[in-house]
Amino acid sequence: MPIRHGGSARRAAKTAGALLLATGGLVAVTGQPAAAMLDYVTPTSVAWTDARQPTRSFSASDDTVPVGTWEADGGKHTARAYFTFDLTPYRGQRVVSARAITGETKVDDCDKPREIELWRTDPPTGAPTWNTAPTAREKVADVGYPNLPCGSSFIGVMITEAVRQAVADGRDQLTLMARIAGDHETNKHYSRQIKSVGISLDHNTPPNVPDQLTVEGMACDSPLTIRTTRPTLRAVASDPDVNENGSHDRVAATFAWWPVDRPAERTEATLDGLPSPARYPYQLPEGKLTHGNTYAFSVRASDQYDSSDWSPECRFTVDVVAPPAPTVSSTDYPERGDWTGGPGIPGSFTFTADADDLAGFSYSETGSATHFVPVDASGRSATVSHAPNNDGVRQLFVQSVDRAGNFSEGTFYMFFVRPNAPTISDDDPEAPAGTPRRLTFTPNMPNVVEYTYRLNDGEEITVRADADGTARVTITPEVPDVYFLYVRSRTADGLLSGEAWIALWVE
Repeated sequence: MPIRHGGSARRAAKTAGALLLATGGLVAVTGQPAAAMLDYVTPTSVAWTDARQPTRSFSASDDTVPVGTWEADGGKHTARAYFTFDLTPYRGQRVVSARAITGETKVDDCDKPREIELWRTDPPTGAPTWNTAPTAREKVADVGYPNLPCGSSFIGVMITEAVRQAVADGRDQLTLMARIAGDHETNKHYSRQIKSVGISLDHNTPPNVPDQLTVEGMACDSPLTIRTTRPTLRAVASDPDVNENGSHDRVAATFAWWPVDRPAERTEATLDGLPSPARYPYQLPEGKLTHGNTYAFSVRASDQYDSSDWSPECRFTVDVVAPPAPTVSSTDYPERGDWTGGPGIPGSFTFTADADDLAGFSYSETGSATHFVPVDASGRSATVSHAPNNDGVRQLFVQSVDRAGNFSEGTFYMFFVRPNAPTISDDDPEAPAGTPRRLTFTPNMPNVVEYTYRLNDGEEITVRADADGTARVTITPEVPDVYFLYVRSRTADGLLSGEAWIALWVE
């Protein structure tokens, strides 16, 4: 079973590497590259067999098994040990390196060299015995290392090719047999007791297929039209691997782009790796894209060892030509026509442009906010209801906008808005402070039913209009000063007039 991110098995692997490095001739377990993951894989089953008891299978005692020959109970015993590992977690992955790690717990004769061999066998169909032992296929390593002291607690040997081939072949298990080499297997002076074998496995999972592709910040979930020949393409690249320090792999991103009708003109560019996950921006170089053409791009991610599949392609069309300026018409507020309507009274305005790729129109009245209206079903026009914000000579500024976001030159539309603010009459212009002062409001628009007024910045007061549309109110300024009174009328349809005001001099 694999053990990741710490634990006694991981510490054992690291310690083994450090000790082996100190002895020379071996590669340490620590210091793995940022890409790939390091696991310490323990066997799912450990058993040893004895030639003197050929129908029995034995389990490890205190994580220790015998190999070779010894004498006991008046006879010779010869043992081999079997270690089976689960490879299913590594399907589809790259095996970067694999190192079998063990150690000696007992040596019969330190004057004799270490002659332990590791063999790959067929997976056992049950608990192995000497008579039913799985067939040995090939030797994968000699665990010799004469420079290591006798009785070394940690011994490691590379078995990368054996593990790599087993994973590549799609095997679920790998079984290793430990034995003493050749004729020395029956010589008791070469026998050992060893720790259960584990595998320090450095493996790599390919990066994920990049996603979140955008062009100029627009997601690729629908056909796109852009208004630049140097767009910025973006994608997120990530990798599932996490190394022993908790850090993610570094992933590079390769962008490929081409005209959809000329795929042979494909161009690729690779950006340097960043810690996963990372959002990569890539701006296409000048002179590669032209107006009116449709392009596609795709992205793949790469770590130190592997690359992902290419992402689904994203398509976009280049449009850098502005649409024609619109025409503007209105019967409610004709261009340079009669004085009509009034502030707050809406009128219909129609915008039209002769273009096939219109998105809509941008418009604003002098001194007011800019609005956008999409094209109607015709694809070439739009009608808006707009209420002037003031009386007098007014002007609309209108631009056509295409689907790429290109703006046309502006069209200025001038119209005349009739004043409709009520007239204010001061019936007591000489009234001193502290005495009532009568005021009359007279409408300048039809069907006025009420007025709203305020004195200076005071509270607004609403009064009903008489049948003829007029209204009379009384105020009483308490101290001598100049007072300003503001008033607006409202029709039965809810239309507000412009605002009228008057200065009241109070002696």
